[in-house]
Amino acid sequence: MLREYTHYSRATFYRIANKLWNTERGSIRLNHKHEERLFVDYTGKKLSYVDKQTGEQILVEVLVTILPSSQYIYVEAMHSQKQEDLIHGIMNALEYVGGCPKSIVTDNLKSAVTKAGKYQSVTNKSLQGMALHYNTTIDPTRTYHPKDKALVEGAVKISYNSIFYTVQKQTYFSLTELNTAIQKELIALNARKLSNCDDSRYDRYQKEKPHLCPLPVHRYELKQYRKAKVQKMGYVLCNGYKNYYSVPYRYIGKQVELRYDTKTLEVFYQSERIALHTTSQAKGQYITLPAHLSSNHKADTKWSPEYFSQLAATHSTEIQTYVDELINCKPYPEQAYKQVQGILALVKIYTVERVSKACILARQHHRRSYRMIQEVLANNQDLLEGQGPESQGDIQIPQHDNLRGADYYQ
Repeated sequence: MLREYTHYSRATFYRIANKLWNTERGSIRLNHKHEERLFVDYTGKKLSYVDKQTGEQILVEVLVTILPSSQYIYVEAMHSQKQEDLIHGIMNALEYVGGCPKSIVTDNLKSAVTKAGKYQSVTNKSLQGMALHYNTTIDPTRTYHPKDKALVEGAVKISYNSIFYTVQKQTYFSLTELNTAIQKELIALNARKLSNCDDSRYDRYQKEKPHLCPLPVHRYELKQYRKAKVQKMGYVLCNGYKNYYSVPYRYIGKQVELRYDTKTLEVFYQSERIALHTTSQAKGQYITLPAHLSSNHKADTKWSPEYFSQLAATHSTEIQTYVDELINCKPYPEQAYKQVQGILALVKIYTVERVSKACILARQHHRRSYRMIQEVLANNQDLLEGQGPESQGDIQIPQHDNLRGADYYQ
């Protein structure tokens, strides 16, 4: 006997199953403590202002934050939801409430979370650095769980009714003007009495404010993070400022991470800081720390007439005098550096005494060069006595019949 089966579509099956087995899920009311959290979210709707020069209407994002215990709200318009705008908006919110909570609860937007997860999300390093500076933590909500931030969702709806409705009635010509109007309506919103209560958000905030952690002395400087490879010359390129910064030479060819702001630049290798520089605003500069160079490169950076003069003085005064004269006779001192190195290298082949004598003999000629010292030593002229020009003046030409006397030319 064949049985007849009824086939349902997936949507119909889920609808029937929910009707048969669906049970209402209850929710719990959370009692938030003072200084515990600060909820952060962006509104779905946008505000705008008009560019005076072009007449273009520029849409802007709106950030909303709320202290859950006192329900104290902060609203700010900004150009985008990018990382820089988000971090500056959170810092402005902390300064508005005058303290830091234990944690900041954000949504899983790209500017805050690099990898979202149900049980653990990974926040970006810039946001983590900001939280560390303000002695707080970042706690992203679970994905697809809007109940985790129900209070800030409610604050967004309140902002639509109490702020957006009034602000949109006027035209603004800058973001500053728009935020000024928002702040005016925000003060009235926080001062308004809550329903079924005798106090306002501002009254509750005054009770919560003493429990917040104090703000740091200095405002957080937003840091950027980049990956880079150490070049053969021992420098890394910072794309933010188009400058090159030195790294210890033993890290040449390694992959490193840069962390920089407008004041400092740090270089990390395997989570260990290996270099610290002061950020240069001029583009195309090579910023070098002498400690990062190898011994050979350190010597190159010290090259100067004084350096070679002192180096020659360690051997003898005669060599120093000849080296000084050799450098001074060149239009550019750099032209003589290689010859000076050659003369100093002759000390290793010959003795200091022989090179010193060779310098004395070579100084009797008007020219100064490395080759002259080399030929004197190669021909052992420094070992012979009476070979100088002053001794040649004493040599007498012998008398001969073929020689014409001076009288012949009269």
